[in-house]
Amino acid sequence: MSPTLRLAQELIARPSYQDPEPVLQYVVQVLDFLPWERQPLEGGQYNLLYLPQGARVVVNTHVDTVPPLTMPEAFRPRLVQGRLYGRGAVDTKGLLAALLAATREVYQQQGRLDVGLALTVDEENYTARGSQALAGLLRQRGVAQVLVLEPTWGRICTRQYGSLEFEVEVETPVYHAGTLSRAVHPVRLLMDYVRAVEQATGLAVNIFRLESGWEHYATPPSARLLAEIALPVGTDWQAVEAHLERMARQPPFVPYVRYRRVEAEAPVDFGNPPLAQWLAQAYQQALGEYPRFDVMPTWTDAANFAKAGLSCVIFGFGDLAVAHSEREYITLEELERNRRVLHTLWT
Repeated sequence: MSPTLRLAQELIARPSYQDPEPVLQYVVQVLDFLPWERQPLEGGQYNLLYLPQGARVVVNTHVDTVPPLTMPEAFRPRLVQGRLYGRGAVDTKGLLAALLAATREVYQQQGRLDVGLALTVDEENYTARGSQALAGLLRQRGVAQVLVLEPTWGRICTRQYGSLEFEVEVETPVYHAGTLSRAVHPVRLLMDYVRAVEQATGLAVNIFRLESGWEHYATPPSARLLAEIALPVGTDWQAVEAHLERMARQPPFVPYVRYRRVEAEAPVDFGNPPLAQWLAQAYQQALGEYPRFDVMPTWTDAANFAKAGLSCVIFGFGDLAVAHSEREYITLEELERNRRVLHTLWT
């Protein structure tokens, strides 16, 4: 069994969707030769940092995961036909395992590690307090570039989608179900609103939660939707929001539909930072092939680093599509490719 696989199994077996402490303690145990420091956060949690003096580059990943959700035995790592299954396998404990393995190897060979490490918490809870706090500290310490480890299918991403998260509530008069043809049904109206938004913006609406209905033989009085629109680079979220607000004021949606923004994040473009070129060279040297450059199609902690004026590259082998699902996995090949690229990047 490879050391990277063993590390990944140990990390998966330590649940961190509520309390990341067991994972952070394990990291300190594995890399006990590094002088770690804690960055305290509200609520008793903390970021775990190794920031050597003069480090201009820091490697970051989050140690928390989503809950088990629909995944059975989520914290029992299972190896099936070259795939390691478990909650966090690809997002991002497999990448963290590769980071730990590469760090240990480099330190054993060179007796030092010049790149910084920053393990953050709270990324999966929609607050991202860890990276928010870390961003300011890195700027104070003179760090210029951050390698954010996330599953990108092994592509080097220097751009990231933005997002507009919003709620829509519909309230309508109640009608006897036998007179549906006369009723304004809140769920049907809500779906019509979503389709109208997609047609007007050309962007897909990702529905997170839809609440409505009752067991009585009548149309429900209300419906509520929590949703998100992913924003490609170059998209103005305020212009997209203007469409949503304008439609809520037009027939057939007025006076039933109310729109409320939950959160908005502009797309990010880091250009072509030196770190991207160093990573591409390490990738080519380690794997004998040239990497693809791409756009990260979802939010990552890089957004908070960008707000602090730091430049980022988002990278990691693994299939983002299976993250958060009941079939989350990372392949043995992806584990080792992650380790080899990181090892080469530092040597």
